[in-house]
Formats: sequence, C-alpha cells, structure tokens
Amino acid sequence: MSNHEKMSTADLMESLREELTCFICLGYFSSPVTTECGHSFCLMCLLKSWEEHNTPLSCPECWRTLGAPHFQANERLGRLANIGRQLRSQVLQNEDEQNTCGRTPGPNRVFSDDEQSIINFSPPSHGTNKAYFSSEAEEQHKEKLQDIINILRKKKKEAQAVLNHEKERVRLCKEETKNCKQVVVSEYMKMHQFLKEEEQLQVQLLEKEEKENMKKLRENEIHLTQQIRRLSKMIGRIESTCQNLTLESFEEVKGAMDRYESLLFQCPETTITELSLCRITGMREMLRKFSTDVTLDPATANAYLLLSDDLKSVQYAGTRQQLPDNPERFDQSATVLGAQIFTCGRHYWEVEVGKKTEWEVGICKDSVSRKGNLPKPPGDLFSLIGLKIGDDYSLWVSSPLKGQHVREPVQKVGVFLDYDSGHIAFYNVTDESLIYSFPPTSFHEALRPIFSPCLPNEGTNTDPLIICHI
Repeated sequence: MSNHEKMSTADLMESLREELTCFICLGYFSSPVTTECGHSFCLMCLLKSWEEHNTPLSCPECWRTLGAPHFQANERLGRLANIGRQLRSQVLQNEDEQNTCGRTPGPNRVFSDDEQSIINFSPPSHGTNKAYFSSEAEEQHKEKLQDIINILRKKKKEAQAVLNHEKERVRLCKEETKNCKQVVVSEYMKMHQFLKEEEQLQVQLLEKEEKENMKKLRENEIHLTQQIRRLSKMIGRIESTCQNLTLESFEEVKGAMDRYESLLFQCPETTITELSLCRITGMREMLRKFSTDVTLDPATANAYLLLSDDLKSVQYAGTRQQLPDNPERFDQSATVLGAQIFTCGRHYWEVEVGKKTEWEVGICKDSVSRKGNLPKPPGDLFSLIGLKIGDDYSLWVSSPLKGQHVREPVQKVGVFLDYDSGHIAFYNVTDESLIYSFPPTSFHEALRPIFSPCLPNEGTNTDPLIICHI
C-alpha cells in the first residue's frame, strides 16, 4: 500500500471520527442525544453544559436558543460511535504491526479515544511524516476551541451588558415603586377627603331634614293641643246643657250642634316625616371585594320549594315533592339554607327579589330549628323581610321584629357579614343605600345564609328569589 493510500485512509478515519465525535468533550459519543436543532452530544456533556450556562437554554454548537430542554436519545449514533472506536483501534493496531514487521520501530504513540489525537511518527526512511493525521486533527480542534472561546467572549460581553442593564433596572424599579407609592398615598388622600366631604353632606342633609321634621311635629303638636282644648270646652258645654235640659232647650242643642259640627267631624292626624335614603358612596365597590359564591342546600329545602339546577334560585312549587324528611329539612317554614357555612371572615352576596310581594333573606345560626314554624329565638336569626299590602310597602328586620315604611319596593338586596367583628347589614343594591345594620354582636357558632320566597299569596307572589352572580 502506498503512502498516498495510507494518507487517504487516515483522512477517511479522521472524517469518520469527526462525525462520531461530541462537540463538547471531543471524544466519541457516549449515550448520544439529539436536540431540536439537529445537533448531537453526549447526554452528560449536554446536561452539564446547560447546568453551567443556566437559562436561556441554547445549543452548544450553533447557539440557537431552545424553547425547552427537549432532546431525543440517538441509539443508532451511539452504536455507530462504538463501531468507529473499535474500527479505529483495529486500523491503528494493524499499522503498528506493519511498522514493527521488518522496520525500525517508531517512537511512542500517545492515544486517547475521547480526549487526544493519535500521534504517529514514521521512520525517516519512509520520507513521509505520519504526524499529518494528528496535526490536522489538532488544528481542527484548536480552531473549534478558538471558535468556542470567541463565542464565549461574545456571550460574556452580552451577559455583562445584560447585568449592567439589570442593575439599572434595579435602580429604576426602586424609583418607580417609590413614585407609585407616592401616587397611591396621594390618590387615597383625595379619596379620604372626598369621602369625608360626602359624609359631611349626608350628615348635613339628615340634620336639615331632622329640623324640618321637628318643625312639622311641633306645629302638629300645637294644632292637636288646640283641638283637644276646643273638644274639652265643647264637652263641658254639652255636659252642662244636658244637666239643665228641658223641652224648650232643643233649639239650643241644635244651635250647639251647628256651632261644633266642625269639631265633631275633625279627626286628629299624625305628621308625615321623611328621611333621605342612607346612601353610602362607593358602598357596592367596597362590598364586592368580599363577594362570596353562595348556593342553596337542597338537603335543607322545604318539600314545597323548587330549586334551580345551578342551586341559585328558589320558588314555591305549589305541590309537595317526594323528599325525605331528614333532620336538616324545614318541614313547616317555606325556607332553605345556603350551602356555605361561615365561621370567620367577611362575606357579601346579593339576592334578586324582583316584584315579589313577600320574601325573606338573611343569616341564621347553623343550629337554627328546622322543625315547626315557631318564631326563632333572638340571636338565632338576622333577616330582612319585604312585605307589600296594596300600595303600602314595608321592610321588617328580625329579631327582635322591627318595621319601617319605604317609598319604593326593593328590587335587589345585598347581605354583608363580618363574622369577626360581629357585624351584619342589609343594603339596597339599586340605589346603593343602607337598609339596616344590626348592632354589633359576638358570634360563637357557625352561620349560614337563609332564604324564603314565602307563600304564593293567591298567585301574586310566585316569582323566585335569585342569588345574583357578582
């Protein structure tokens, strides 16, 4: 075999080695994997590279940014690398045997499959430097390493630029946060001032209406006092006339009747006083922060009540349903409880009552009696009752039972519970006004929402109660 043929064999062996060599460790592939950009590396080499460079992940060869640490095991490439390693070892062994057969032994051969190139020196008599193979490989490796160094320097420069940018962002972040804090404090100061002014306006309005109502009451008090005096005087005169009554006196009686006719048919009247609605600016926006998804508990519903599939509405069914009389179920009262149980925190929900002529919503103890229809003990029930009789509309709270007339029917009721502070209140959602706030109390038991659409009242009260989605 000629020297030219041997060099060609060396070139082929080197080309084969390059194809089967890991770019990172420069050795034959060991458990090779292929990235999404098509380049292959030893599994451990790739993982170690990613570990050292952190994010963003990139291909160590082409530096393409990878979306995720995804790769595929390349078993065929691993088998080829093993064959290449064995083939190279066999070729080199044959060359050594040829060199030692009838020739002067060459110098020592330094060989490492994974890290070094083969350095073979032919005897001077051949006239051909067999270090050609190793020198070319060495140059290629040096070029690759120099490329890597250049890329690393570029990456270092980029990383330093990013680091400087991040340091600047730290300063900007602190400055922006400081500015935002100042803006927030300033805006809330304006809000506090606005709410203070609104509070003062509401108080002034109530004080003005109080003066007007007091004036009406005093004027009516004077009018009623004068009426009582006239009536007393009339009673005295008539009693005196009755004591001295003779047949001739009937003309006097008739005359007296004519004189006092206006008093006989005059009825005392109470003074009508009015107070503005207790509107709370921003009430609903604040309460909505504590909105709770309330649903109905079918196990507690009276057998005459019909619940919707989403457990958000209830109405009187008209006929008794075949339901088990379990201990939790109301048997006499047209009532159902909410499924939620409250033992702490703040909670708010809204109920659409629409045009119903009678309804009840509120909060009760979880231990409230479900059997019979007796009044609930004080402290067991905190509810709001709407009642319309003719054109007269009133709201009642329990317990104890208290009533107040209202100008317009309530369409939607907001219920607020602050368990920890012992506070329960009802709101008119439509005009954002307070209906009633119970005096603070201490809760020691679990509480639950309570609902009653009440009886149909001859067909005038068949609409459902609907728990609103806030």
